[in-house]
Amino acid sequence: MDKKMIKYVGILVLIVVLLIIVLLLKNSFTGGKKYTTEQLEEKLVAAAKKYVEDKKKDNQDVLPDAPGGTPLELSEDVLVNNGYIKELSSIVKGGLTCNGRVYVWNAGNGNYDYVPELTCGNYTTLKLVEKVIQDNDYGVTYGSGLYQRINGTFVTDDRYLNSSGDNFEYVFRGDVVNNYVKIDENLFRIVAIDNEDNMLLILVGSSRKSYTWDEKFNSEVNKYQGINIYEENGLESNAYKLAREFYDETLDMMNKEKISKKLKHLIVPMDLCIGKRSTTDSSMDGSAECKTVLEGEYVGLLPAYYYMSASLDSECNSIASKNCGNYNYLSSFDDYWWLVTANSENTNEAYSVSKKFASSNFCSYKSVIRPIIKVGSRVIYKEGTGTEEDPYQIKYFTEED
Repeated sequence: MDKKMIKYVGILVLIVVLLIIVLLLKNSFTGGKKYTTEQLEEKLVAAAKKYVEDKKKDNQDVLPDAPGGTPLELSEDVLVNNGYIKELSSIVKGGLTCNGRVYVWNAGNGNYDYVPELTCGNYTTLKLVEKVIQDNDYGVTYGSGLYQRINGTFVTDDRYLNSSGDNFEYVFRGDVVNNYVKIDENLFRIVAIDNEDNMLLILVGSSRKSYTWDEKFNSEVNKYQGINIYEENGLESNAYKLAREFYDETLDMMNKEKISKKLKHLIVPMDLCIGKRSTTDSSMDGSAECKTVLEGEYVGLLPAYYYMSASLDSECNSIASKNCGNYNYLSSFDDYWWLVTANSENTNEAYSVSKKFASSNFCSYKSVIRPIIKVGSRVIYKEGTGTEEDPYQIKYFTEED
């Protein structure tokens, strides 16, 4: 290398060194790199994961024991004092005053969900359930929309909205409701919101094939028409097995829908009402179906009373009434699909939705499987208005394993 070339290389090195010094000085005056609020949420989660990981290396298991129980709370102070993150106000863009924390939930089956809560100036981490309720005016009393049901009765008078009751839930009713949620590439509809703000979702898609609800030999009718018990003491119907296959990612779905590992971090176990009802039962509060409950389920099929509840037709007075298909968004599916509910009047029939109405059929008949799941109140809103064209979407903070 000649002297001229050495000179040029030396100048170049000097320039690079000077640039590095300038950047370091700039960072020292400005406090380092600055983050948007969304990036800050991600930084909080990354810090919390590292904290838990290091505790595990020290043989300290700080994770919560049981699904649905109290989450592990990691405050900003804990994460800052242990060197996992800088003070949030010092690293946020815009000079905002911030505070935050991370909750770590046991999502069951070895899954743990990390959920940030951040407040920076006017920005606050928004839960999906909060957004849905806000968009629906905290409950309506007429027309299509999100209704409040208190102690089994729908509120239809504005004066009694937000009344107290031991049994409170929100239920979507009517034929035009903005209750679409897109999770991964799968589209769901919000059926109801319970008193702990967990959301019951039904998949818009379905199994590729039609299946029997059950096909075992029934000695009462002396035919292979099935036994209409969904699950009892470990004895499983075909319908129960098929719902489980969706959760286990083995059910062949029409549009290749899958429960991803990310989605499994969001699901909360539900008490699935698997009791039977008669064709003349007029109740739609779950009093029939919820006489028998299967606890801790991560997937299931829709109970009949929710199909009835979604209808605004005043003549929807039994599950066998075709009027229940009127003013009912659950009648928008262009196929035949099973409900979880069986007919209490015999032992070989269960209810299915035949495109526009529900009816009782032999368990050996075939319909598609349309699963339901329940996601936790902790799910964070990202974007969307709930329409089919612009569904609600969520933020993920727990990646697939």
